[in-house]
Amino acid sequence: MLKNFSLISATNILFNLSITTLNFVFGLYFFELTGSAFIFGTLTIIGPIVSLLLTPIMSNIVDRINHKKILIYSQLFAAISLITYEFFPILIRSKKLLLTYALMILIRVFEELFSVTLKASVTQLTTKSSYQKFNSMIQSTIAIANILGPILGGFVYSLIDMKIFTLNIIAILLISILFTRHIYFKFEPTQESKEKTNFLSVIDLVKRRPEILSLILIAMFLNFFASSINIGLPVLILQKLELSKLIYSFLESLTSIAMLGGGILLMVLKIKNELRSIYISMLAFTIILVLFGIPLQSSGVFITTCYISILVLCFGLIIVIANTAMTTYLQDTVPTNQQGGVYSIINAISQLFVPLGALGYGLLFDEFNYNFVFSISGISAFVLVVPLLFRNKKIIFKGDQS
Repeated sequence: MLKNFSLISATNILFNLSITTLNFVFGLYFFELTGSAFIFGTLTIIGPIVSLLLTPIMSNIVDRINHKKILIYSQLFAAISLITYEFFPILIRSKKLLLTYALMILIRVFEELFSVTLKASVTQLTTKSSYQKFNSMIQSTIAIANILGPILGGFVYSLIDMKIFTLNIIAILLISILFTRHIYFKFEPTQESKEKTNFLSVIDLVKRRPEILSLILIAMFLNFFASSINIGLPVLILQKLELSKLIYSFLESLTSIAMLGGGILLMVLKIKNELRSIYISMLAFTIILVLFGIPLQSSGVFITTCYISILVLCFGLIIVIANTAMTTYLQDTVPTNQQGGVYSIINAISQLFVPLGALGYGLLFDEFNYNFVFSISGISAFVLVVPLLFRNKKIIFKGDQS
């Protein structure tokens, strides 16, 4: 198991670091090509829309095809897309903008396919008692990539030629493929999981399992209301409180640091009741939102920075606990041959609410005071979560995972 753990860690951090850096650099490059903030902004929503439209196809791919092959091919096709884009100038000379757009969409699709497959593969990589440990490791490596990606991207975009950068990303992807080839899928799927499935059977499963439907809704709510912090933090720090950009950069990095720390912590500490942990995390999240709405103008810089730092750290911990608990619960209770479909639905729908939340909160923070927006968001999230809690209280409090 230790060898698999190390190989998956290496694969996940290399792939996610390359994709995170790639998205950052090509996002800046795309903005430079267009000069349009609006067109650049469409990139934040076109990826989730494509993922949502391709959900049935991704579900069938992940639930029907060997997971190791999918992990390898998703990385390989990402590399081939980069090679095609960068080294065939005749094809792209007159359509650079269009093909840059298409490349970013393709990269998003391969990233989604890799992510969904990796989650669905955990049951074949380790024993049930180690699901949480593997999921925590996945969260930690993603957090590392999120921390390092923008830093490397900023360095690359300023100092390195785009073709050299692309070659380096391709090299990293190929190294990641080599690690993936040596991952050992020790635990074969059960006879039930070998049976052919389709996307309609996954939809039927969600209908029959109200707690899974509730988890999908929670993922939607979490991603939507999290936008209040992602959009509201620069408004709060830079505009309302007029603190320095250095303080903002520090606070912005704390979420990923908290996710990294939370992932490491959950490799050691066992979550006894995943559903209960998810709902406790969501209720804590509603409190965090309300606390962001407390007026801070009269507080000193040190007190204000410490206060917001604590809230941001708690926010990052909540995300990693909720994500890890949700993934582990689904791995424990959803048949292996339907996990790909369930993860595809959760990823596609919840991620669609990220740009929608960003758009909505961008308008709200322009029109209303941050105190009002954060407070109403916290109250709204609470009103939405509590009915789901009561709807599934028997399963949650009994710890029934049947």
